[in-house]
Amino acid sequence: MIRISVELLSAVDTSRNRLLGVAEISNDGNSRSEHVGSYNVKLSKWAPKQNETWKLGRVVAFPRKKLGVWDLIYVALRNTVGGRNP
Repeated sequence: MIRISVELLSAVDTSRNRLLGVAEISNDGNSRSEHVGSYNVKLSKWAPKQNETWKLGRVVAFPRKKLGVWDLIYVALRNTVGGRNP
């Protein structure tokens, strides 16, 4: 599983640090090839509700031997949240 934590870190006062969200991307084990993977995506709500699910998504037939982790994160966010920029 890949877990991405997004935190706001204060340069002045560390007591003001905040967790903004967590993404978990887990291989579902249903791939028929070692070259592609299918993944479940779970995005959390922001603190203090970081244990609550905000969105669920999927990545199917991802070419994991060809592309890297940042590509997987991008596809996971695109598939789960969709286009958000104007």
